Amino acid sequence: MKQSLLYKINSGQFLPGDKFYSEAELKKEYNVSGITVIKAIQELKQEGYLVRYQGKGTYVSKGKKAKVVRFSDQEKYQGMQESTRVLTVERMTDPSIAKELNISEEEPFYLIKRVRMIDNIPLLVQYSYVLAEFIREEDVENLEAFSSIYEKIKEDFQINLFQADSTEVTEICFPIPSGESDLLEIKKDEPTAFIRRHTYLPGNRVVEYIETYKRWEYFSNKIEPL
Repeated sequence: MKQSLLYKINSGQFLPGDKFYSEAELKKEYNVSGITVIKAIQELKQEGYLVRYQGKGTYVSKGKKAKVVRFSDQEKYQGMQESTRVLTVERMTDPSIAKELNISEEEPFYLIKRVRMIDNIPLLVQYSYVLAEFIREEDVENLEAFSSIYEKIKEDFQINLFQADSTEVTEICFPIPSGESDLLEIKKDEPTAFIRRHTYLPGNRVVEYIETYKRWEYFSNKIEPL
């Protein structure tokens, strides 16, 4: 019964938002008990195909069905000359960042502040907070060595963060803080994409927390099924 109902939803016999069969209709059409109907409906609800509204009935969900997708950042500046300007590499402590790195408030970490450019236009301002053990203190004065943090860590510690697991959240930031608007060379009343990312070592240990402000006109994402 459940597979028959699922076929009707996936084949387009019921569209997102359509009212679905009532329990009485299903009992009559499939000649089954109420328990069998309730079980099938509950499973389809749990899997995201149906939604139940009190006093109104059951409807086909308007949401996306659970499936594996690819989520990718669309580069809107292909063919343009890219460069990175490292502004500072600083050892510091901060309770709010320590929480993101899952370390004690007293434990130091490194802030690496950079501006990424395309054809000499500031694209994004990035604050990378990295566990102190992965930054060699003798290199801190050489700012350009950190134009690619992942390359530096790979060279120094043989750890490939390019393939590491990460989680990322993007929000619209408006208005943008004045310091970031100056670095991005945009007006204070323009929005930016504000991106927060955690990068993980094996064992789910946070190695890096990043906050990024990106010019809105260069922000674009694509979702596609695998």
